[in-house]
Amino acid sequence: METYPRAWRPAVEASFLGRLPEKTRAELLEQAHEVSVRPKAVIYHESGKAHLVLVLNGLVRVYRTSSFGREVNIRYARAGDVMGLPSVVAGTSPAAAQAIVATRVVTMSVPLLRARAQRDSVVGWAVAEEVARSLFRVQERLAHNVFAPIRARVARFLLDVAVEDRASGRIVVTTSHSDVAAAIGTVREVVARTLRTFRAEGLTENSSAGIVLTDIEAMLRVADSDEAVEMTASGPAGMLSLARAPYC
Repeated sequence: METYPRAWRPAVEASFLGRLPEKTRAELLEQAHEVSVRPKAVIYHESGKAHLVLVLNGLVRVYRTSSFGREVNIRYARAGDVMGLPSVVAGTSPAAAQAIVATRVVTMSVPLLRARAQRDSVVGWAVAEEVARSLFRVQERLAHNVFAPIRARVARFLLDVAVEDRASGRIVVTTSHSDVAAAIGTVREVVARTLRTFRAEGLTENSSAGIVLTDIEAMLRVADSDEAVEMTASGPAGMLSLARAPYC
């Protein structure tokens, strides 16, 4: 019988925790603690310490910082996402996590999950599957940020960080132009020009709450217009050409 708070259930069942044996899941959640995180607050730092965190609601970015202070976003986590799982296996994590909007998370015991995974193949395989999924998501984001045109990169970022505005019910992005530029590896002026184009096309509009996404389906089509570089058989030996290709 599950003994954790009922409010946690949707996120737990949507996460990889739902695939764990009931006993292991119960042990993890009985010792877990809920934490409310204000916007821009850091959930955990790049300290090297392992973490295991379930997002209940809100939006979180996981990122790395260079020695020069530049940041790169690795992934975004929403309700049902578990952060820090690779660190359970590795014993350390070089990444940090920061709430983008008001967020609620559940922190769980790293030693407990590691011990269960080492003894129970069902738990170990569930962890391995989730780590593999996480790796593929990071690979896809890297490929998208390198190969996709600016329009697609801006659109993907907006979709990644958009949240519902409770007052209006509209889908809104609250980050600044500079934040968008830093996340996709370009400059603020390019982002501003792209957003002006989106507004002219009816994809977005400005409001006091932020950038409103007015046509989600059209924005998804823009975000999916990836251009991946692949080798072609034609042309001079080894010549590169731009072609639409799936991520692997």
